[in-house]
Amino acid sequence: MVRRLVWLLLLVLLLPGALAQQLREQIRKYTLDNGLRVLMVPDKTAPVIHFNLMFDVGGVDEAPGLGGIAHMVEHMAFKGTPSIGSLDWAKEKAALEAIDKARADLDRAIANRASQEEIQRLTTAFNQAREEAKKLALPNAIDQLFTNNGEQGLNASTGYDRTDYRVSLPSNRLELYLRVYADVMLNAVFRSFYEEADVVLEERRQRSENDPNGALSEAFLRAAFQVHPYGRPLIGSREEIQGYRVDKAMEFWKTHYHPNRAVLVMVGDVEPERDIQLVRRYMGVIPRGPERPNLNIPAEPPQTAERRVSIEYNAQPSLLIGFHKPTYPNREAYVMDMIDSILTEGRTSRLFRRLVLTEQVALNVSSSSSSPGFRYPNMFTISAQPRAPRTTQDLERIIYEELERLKNEPVTAQELQRVRNQTRAAYLRVLQGGPGLAQTLAFYELFFGGYQRIFEEEAIYNAITAEEIQQAARKYFTPQNRTVATLVTRGASR
Repeated sequence: MVRRLVWLLLLVLLLPGALAQQLREQIRKYTLDNGLRVLMVPDKTAPVIHFNLMFDVGGVDEAPGLGGIAHMVEHMAFKGTPSIGSLDWAKEKAALEAIDKARADLDRAIANRASQEEIQRLTTAFNQAREEAKKLALPNAIDQLFTNNGEQGLNASTGYDRTDYRVSLPSNRLELYLRVYADVMLNAVFRSFYEEADVVLEERRQRSENDPNGALSEAFLRAAFQVHPYGRPLIGSREEIQGYRVDKAMEFWKTHYHPNRAVLVMVGDVEPERDIQLVRRYMGVIPRGPERPNLNIPAEPPQTAERRVSIEYNAQPSLLIGFHKPTYPNREAYVMDMIDSILTEGRTSRLFRRLVLTEQVALNVSSSSSSPGFRYPNMFTISAQPRAPRTTQDLERIIYEELERLKNEPVTAQELQRVRNQTRAAYLRVLQGGPGLAQTLAFYELFFGGYQRIFEEEAIYNAITAEEIQQAARKYFTPQNRTVATLVTRGASR
């Protein structure tokens, strides 16, 4: 029995290393002549391929006044092409041009303060043009095409730093995937544009305006980042969304979404030497685009005094605290990851145990070591919700006590080992494949100096010492580097 337990323990300790080595040997990387990087990871456990196409484009790339346009463009890339979704492209093209003209006429009339009768007439013409165009296209054609071919997990997301498109398909639909996405990158049609803008506006209403957490997060980021675009709402403001026009969205698409700014990852039932020929046939014909433009994104100046902001909302009180910090590959970013785990990862973490379990002053507590993005210096954030009758002030006091404890007392060897075990477990989950591995490999290849970096980070975390944790806590957890946002229940005394 003892011998068996020893063997199982050794297996647990060695398994991540063995999986990492196996994965490292399996990954095949190709770079097409147009700059597209392609990573393939064979996994024959099921006849499925998990795709992730990621671009180094996000909210930080938006021009002033076009906040959220990256998110809007992400939506529009699902709308099809002349050959996917159109019932009669010549007629639809003319109908879409009529929409653009009608919108421009309406905008001009509003700017020139035309009469209400004239504005109403042009509004009616604009809406009629939209209705005519709808008759000439199939709605959600790409979604339906993939659904009919056995897709799972078809989705896309936009962050401040990246946009990615992901789907899992039966492996015998590889050519379909490549044909569709090559067509989209070459010939995207932004049909149903204003209908989709209404969808995004509703999304903003639900996630930011009517959601207390979304509203608090926006107020927090505005206060924390006063120069850098991390402070802008990722989805855009209501005024910006209402001002979206097709030509500006298409200009953003054509400026940024090129193969030399993307990584395509395929994990699953692939044969790299065979399948790369199909990738080259379809994705290789897409022209190389310009490199990432120099947008002169301003650096956020060092914060020199605490910033505080509060919002009133018809919701339970909430607290959000943040501290500016460096991002990867700065070693201190990894140290802050360790602090994140020490404070809130699991029921034995310091803040969860004290706030939620022992003193029962909070309903929940969580933290993040890379908010709201990772390409530029970012924030370490702590969020919590008090348990009545306790207040956000009570939570602040206890949180600051725990941060001071981090500064003054070295973390124990037991805590360090617990965090390393959590890191190892997360590492193991990623190595096991599927959509998570596809997305992780795309991240590392596009932003962290290459996919190989994933195999180096466990050693970095294991080498971090208690002294380094103390030093980072002292350096960054200071009042002058602190931004605090509180949600106050509407009608309650502050």
